[in-house]
Amino acid sequence: MLMSQWIELARNYFYERFFLFLLVIILLVMGVVFGSLSVNSLGSNQRHELTQYLRLFLQGFRQDPTAVVADPGYVREAIAGHFKTVLFLLVLGISVIGVPLVLLLIFTRGYILGFTVAFLVRQLGGRGVLLAAAGVLPHQFLIIPTLVALAVFNIEFAGALIRSRFGHNPVVVSRELLRCLGLNGGGLIVLVLSGLLEGFVIPVLIRWIARF
Repeated sequence: MLMSQWIELARNYFYERFFLFLLVIILLVMGVVFGSLSVNSLGSNQRHELTQYLRLFLQGFRQDPTAVVADPGYVREAIAGHFKTVLFLLVLGISVIGVPLVLLLIFTRGYILGFTVAFLVRQLGGRGVLLAAAGVLPHQFLIIPTLVALAVFNIEFAGALIRSRFGHNPVVVSRELLRCLGLNGGGLIVLVLSGLLEGFVIPVLIRWIARF
């Protein structure tokens, strides 16, 4: 019963802010497209250096099967990075003037994802597809939707601050702030789970692919 209520609340929240979600998703997709296309603009030297780095990375897994597998230090770094991202988005939302940077961050994450996947597929072919599917996409299925939601949460809070100052309808800023903090906290929990996946599961999958 409680789960169905949460799902209904999430559905209503999405529908009420549909166009804001659509804007953020469009920017994300644009970033993915531009990132994919930018692979074609790499010079031969840059492409060679990146390919060599990638092959050395995979070779390390073949030579040392236990390398970077289940590394708690890497998990801590990943979770710390996600914490900084959530805090950064929250500060940008509270500042109001940082909203364009929120959108820029979403575009940048899409660009990085598109570039990474396109480069792997172009340089390694079928093996690159496997590497992207196992080493890039699994945790991104948690990270990307969460970042989209976090962007909407904080942009909406910035809008509430603007309405509280210039709008005709009263806005209880403290209530909006508590809701924003709660939503950001929920997003952080999902990102922590993605960090655990990234640190404990992804290296095992990469090691398996590196054997081919």
